[in-house]
Amino acid sequence: MKRSSIIEARREHVNPLVRQRVDLSFQIVDRIHDILVAKGLKQKDLALLLGKKEAEISKWMRGTHNFTIDTIVSIEQALGAPILQVVTQEEKAPAYEFESMMASEPLLPPEP
Repeated sequence: MKRSSIIEARREHVNPLVRQRVDLSFQIVDRIHDILVAKGLKQKDLALLLGKKEAEISKWMRGTHNFTIDTIVSIEQALGAPILQVVTQEEKAPAYEFESMMASEPLLPPEP
């Protein structure tokens, strides 16, 4: 797709946080679209599965919709496929080496 130099110049002035949100929204829409294509479904089918109007799904698929977690979960359940994947790192407990704690001499109470 050919990019407009005017749009690219304006894009440079967009707050990076806003740009990140918009990019993530488009990634979500792209994932939903890919699932629909893979399953041979249309936006109309997704609307029926979710009990929504086709116009609402069309708005979602423009890439500017602020998806809630509830909406994403509903779409995942309706399509039977994950949309988002959360990556976690398991925290590993430090490996401690324990030495045997045997006293070579009996412990005596401290002197007064």
